[in-house]
Amino acid sequence: MSRLGAALLCAAVLLTACTHYNTLYNAERLYRDAERDRLAGRDSLALAQYRDVIRKTADAYRSRPEDERAAATLFLLGRAQLRAGEPRAAALALEEAARHATEPSLRPEVLVYLAAAEARLGNHEVAMARLDEALQGNLAGEALAEARFLRGSVELAQRPSDTGWTDLAAAGAEPGVRIEAALQRLRLSIQHGERERARAALSGLLAERTASERLDTIVALVGVASARWGSADAASLLGAADSSRWAQPQRGRAQLARAKLLHQAMDTAGAVAWATQVAAGRGLAAAEARLLLAGWRLDGARDLGVAAAVRILLLPASGDERVESLLRALDELDRYTGLGLDEPLAWFHAAEVARDRLQAPMLARGLFLAYADVDPSAPWAPKALLAALDASSDEPDRDWLRGRLEAHVGSPYVLAAWGRPHAGLEALDEELSVRLQEITRR
Repeated sequence: MSRLGAALLCAAVLLTACTHYNTLYNAERLYRDAERDRLAGRDSLALAQYRDVIRKTADAYRSRPEDERAAATLFLLGRAQLRAGEPRAAALALEEAARHATEPSLRPEVLVYLAAAEARLGNHEVAMARLDEALQGNLAGEALAEARFLRGSVELAQRPSDTGWTDLAAAGAEPGVRIEAALQRLRLSIQHGERERARAALSGLLAERTASERLDTIVALVGVASARWGSADAASLLGAADSSRWAQPQRGRAQLARAKLLHQAMDTAGAVAWATQVAAGRGLAAAEARLLLAGWRLDGARDLGVAAAVRILLLPASGDERVESLLRALDELDRYTGLGLDEPLAWFHAAEVARDRLQAPMLARGLFLAYADVDPSAPWAPKALLAALDASSDEPDRDWLRGRLEAHVGSPYVLAAWGRPHAGLEALDEELSVRLQEITRR
């Protein structure tokens, strides 16, 4: 071969090698980005990045399976497959990586993730054996924390265990694993009925600023606790929310989660106090708090004075689209009740606004009855009485309304409600729709 040919061949080999290593470098960087997104709760973005890592590393390994970095490539491939929810493929890649690993520090790390893949596949005994072997090796820092996190998780997934709790606590000492370890302690504490452990885990999360990125997961786990222990006990888990180190928007959302649980537990005063505290602030959480307070007031409202008070409550958050929608509904309620003095059917329309858009069933009941009382001979009076019946949850009130319907036994609306032939109902509804549209145009 000529000197020129040899030089060109050497250049081609070097170019191929550079391209190969550049691909691996980019894949490693992409994996780190995916890990950050995963830990921040950005699961969709992380998944897309893991899949890109899988594609790049698989191509790199196929192109140079005998490369000196083959074990590292397979290790990266297996980790990405594990994170992407492909434990069987991950186990195959990691088994091969363990066989090829020559560096003393690499094999124990590979075994940790191989154990994780086996655990995902339900092979808990195999996973524990892999972890025991890994922990005898040269593990340190985040790799050691991952191993103890996994060993504690596998053990506690099967049964309560002091050593499992100890492993999770030790894993939480490493900054990169701290939040995941606390979430796992919370999850497993609820599973095993350990309320004090759950409270401690959640208090730890509320004390970590970066844990606010996992707010949705935390709220979901508190929901699981509510289903298991009841709303009051679940609300107590969030007792430290008002002193949390989280930024105000996330802290406000945690406080609102507690307020909702207190309301479910029939602690109305506590729920209102927590929601009012958030409402005094700014931003989305404050608007959400005002909407929550408005909803609670409207749910029990029986007169139009409450609707006026709700308007005052909502006005400071009027830039929020949800608030604007509710304010528009309150405007319509006010307009239609005013029109009802001259056109009683407007009260029927106002009642529909109260029921459907304001979620104020008792206020709707009153307006439906107001229409039926002022125009009892109208063909839509029975429809109004039936709507009032649907809105009422008080059984004596429902009996009274059923009694009033006895005076309208021939109405198509009543006949339909009783499951009898009801000729003429469609025509009545069409006429009602036309009349209501005329009212809206006034």
